[in-house]
Amino acid sequence: MSDTPPREPRALFQPPGASFTHLPRKALTLWRLTLVFWTTLVSLFFGAVPIGLVQLLHADLAVWPFWTLVTTFAAGAAVGWQRLGARWQATGYCLTEDELLLRGGLLHQHLTAMSYGRIQTVEVWSGPVQRHLGLATVHVSTGSYHGSTVKNVDTAKAEEIRDVLTRLARQKQVAL
Repeated sequence: MSDTPPREPRALFQPPGASFTHLPRKALTLWRLTLVFWTTLVSLFFGAVPIGLVQLLHADLAVWPFWTLVTTFAAGAAVGWQRLGARWQATGYCLTEDELLLRGGLLHQHLTAMSYGRIQTVEVWSGPVQRHLGLATVHVSTGSYHGSTVKNVDTAKAEEIRDVLTRLARQKQVAL
């Protein structure tokens, strides 16, 4: 698939003059890999193993419960797959003149604005799967707020965001 930016899903959280940057397509790939992993794990743990044990102990039982469960989990995974695509389209960040804007959410949409002058720390980290895909997470925190996170951006972009936020935080630092 191409790395073209997705269409704008809604204008509900679109401050005037803000142009949001979408996450790379690799972020969607990571989310979907996680969905497949957890769906497989849950279906094995709650489905295949108990039903297999019951059938092992009572060989005369039919196999229909197993296939019913597999079909249910497959349908759930298909719905989750589509929802992750919509979530990817709705997620973005924007560096304005005065603040960092983060938006996301499908049912519970949100817009977070962090003033550069209040930023105290900017962290960048990357887990093993993120590193394999060339992604990283940027966590920004203030003294009175738990912070905000830009997850699954390209590693080079994460370093750029860190540098820009650190520079702007120093320039616009609020006296305490």
